[in-house]
Amino acid sequence: MVGFKGRHQLKQYIANKKAHRWGIKLWVLSDSNTGYTHQINVYKGRRNERRSPNGLGYQAVMDLMEPHFHKNHHVTYDSFFTSPALMYDLLDKSTHSTGTVIKTRKGMPASFRTTPVQKGEIHVKTRAGVMAILWADRRAVSLLTTTGSPRFVQTTNGKGREISIPSVVDKYNHTMGGVDLGDQLILQFEPQFKSLKMWRKLLFHCLVTAAVNAYICYRDTFMVQPKMNHLKFHQQLCQELIGGFRQGNRNRQMRLVPVQHRSLARLCERHFPSIIPEGKRKKCVVCAGNDRFKKTRIQWWCEDCKVGLCVNQCFKRYHTRLNYVD
Repeated sequence: MVGFKGRHQLKQYIANKKAHRWGIKLWVLSDSNTGYTHQINVYKGRRNERRSPNGLGYQAVMDLMEPHFHKNHHVTYDSFFTSPALMYDLLDKSTHSTGTVIKTRKGMPASFRTTPVQKGEIHVKTRAGVMAILWADRRAVSLLTTTGSPRFVQTTNGKGREISIPSVVDKYNHTMGGVDLGDQLILQFEPQFKSLKMWRKLLFHCLVTAAVNAYICYRDTFMVQPKMNHLKFHQQLCQELIGGFRQGNRNRQMRLVPVQHRSLARLCERHFPSIIPEGKRKKCVVCAGNDRFKKTRIQWWCEDCKVGLCVNQCFKRYHTRLNYVD
């Protein structure tokens, strides 16, 4: 949910959301281990949303998983989305799934609605590769899965005590928190500005999500030690995005490094001076940056960067300093 209290037809109210009760509702596909956001779909309301005879939750999952069909992925979701029809259709597309389910959902075994279960008991029904499980712990819990097993495994609960639970329940507990994990990282840097324009809130949410995804990739794949924490990474990312911006002197006109010279590629590639073809001349960007009244034009340039540069210190300065203008 992207927080937004302005007027818009897409605005929703969800009472059990702690961070934002009013806002734009999103369907999110995230990695269960890292919280990496793979895809975001905006809920467009009942009138604009593509309808399915199997319900809104069914259509939301199918739309999110469409690019990942026939790759043997496993998706986990809660009871809002879970239905036997969704399980069958995902399995037909070589996609496995697990989810808690409401016992009265269409297609569920009729015995699940009436069968009393005592704590620790388990009832299992299987049909066309989909397993329905009814298990009682503190209360009765029903699940559907295409990969799990009803056998019991030993695990540790939140209090540190060893307990015995069905393996499908253990797998569900370990793979269900991907979206929540991603939300925790995103909320740390969520912009705290007010706006009556919905697109602004949505745009900045997507920017922060992209930054969080970049941090997750850096954290899990970058081998250099020590690694930056999330805050340091975010600060470094912001500094690199603004590139050559610098604060000017109040007593003179502020000069900024032109946009085309802010690319960090000029600092990390191999560059060589050469003579500008056809006898043309250019002004040195370093000299012109430090003295805007200087009119000297030279015949040397960096062919890769397409800028004129004096062969002496200017060429070295341009390719080794982020802020080459004093």
